[in-house]
Amino acid sequence: MRSLFCALAAVLLAWPAGQAAQPAPAAVSAWVAAPAAGATTTSAFVEISNPTMYEIYITGATSDAAAKVELRAGVSGGAEPAVVPEFPVPAYGGTQAAASAPHLRLVGVTRPLAPGDTVQLTLTTDGGATLKVAAPVRQP
Repeated sequence: MRSLFCALAAVLLAWPAGQAAQPAPAAVSAWVAAPAAGATTTSAFVEISNPTMYEIYITGATSDAAAKVELRAGVSGGAEPAVVPEFPVPAYGGTQAAASAPHLRLVGVTRPLAPGDTVQLTLTTDGGATLKVAAPVRQP
C-alpha cells in the first residue's frame, strides 16, 4: 500500500512538469504605411494570432512614433474607418494585417517615418496582456 501511495505521489508531482505551456495570443507581424510628406497621421496593420479557446479583444495600443494610437474598424466601401473602443480576435483564429481588417491609426507622428524605418507597437488586450511587435515602415 505504501509503495502504491509513493508511486501515485510521484506521478502527481511530475504532472505539471510534463505538460506543455499553453499557447498565448501574439502579434505575429506588422507594418506601418509611410506617411505622405508633412502628414501627422498614418496607419499600422498588425497580424494577431489567437491560438486560445477564448475570443480576446484589443482594447488599446501605444507606439514609440506617435503621441496617440487609435483603434480603427476595417475599411468598407471606401469610407473612412470608424474609431472603435476595441476589436475582437476570434478564438483559434486571428486578424489580418490589411486595411480591410481592424487596424491602428497613429496620430501625432513624433518623428519622420521613411520606408525601412521600424516602429515599435504595443497592443493591450481585455485581459491586460501586452502584445509587442516591431513594424517596418513601407509604401502602401
